[in-house]
Amino acid sequence: MGMVAVDFSTSYAQWWGHTLTYGSIAVLLSGSVLLAVVFLRPYALIDDYPEDIRQAAPAPTAGQKRAGLISGTVFVIVIFASITAVVWAWGAQPPEASFLELALMTFALSVMFALFDLLIIDWLIICTWRPKALVYPGTEDSAGWRDYGFHVKEQLQPKALLVLVGATSVIGLLVWGLT
Repeated sequence: MGMVAVDFSTSYAQWWGHTLTYGSIAVLLSGSVLLAVVFLRPYALIDDYPEDIRQAAPAPTAGQKRAGLISGTVFVIVIFASITAVVWAWGAQPPEASFLELALMTFALSVMFALFDLLIIDWLIICTWRPKALVYPGTEDSAGWRDYGFHVKEQLQPKALLVLVGATSVIGLLVWGLT
């Protein structure tokens, strides 16, 4: 189980095929859970909205905070498990899959989810469609609802990038070590 150079011995095309096919399923599953959280427990993600929305929104109740914490935790478990499952399925096929090969797959899957989150959830649903169920009372006229740039900046925050690199390393190492 030594560290092997990336050779993609089963072929580059198969690696990308696996990543994109099963990754799309993982992204749709995780994205569906995130959408459920956004609609059913909107206060779970209030810290992910622009400042003017956070300031104008009523403070969440203790129950909303608790429900948001639980929902957010479920989402994190689902995204971690779905990405790990895709990488694990690849790592189990060619047992000589290297750590770098698995970490790169994890990175690609994480970027796929980040793009889904940005383009579909943030830009299309939140900024463009802005369903009434998502709008906190008192924030109807907040400029932040149409702030597309805010969501790009959030994706590129050091904290978000650290999570991306950390998750890539942890999942890649976990699968490499256990397969």
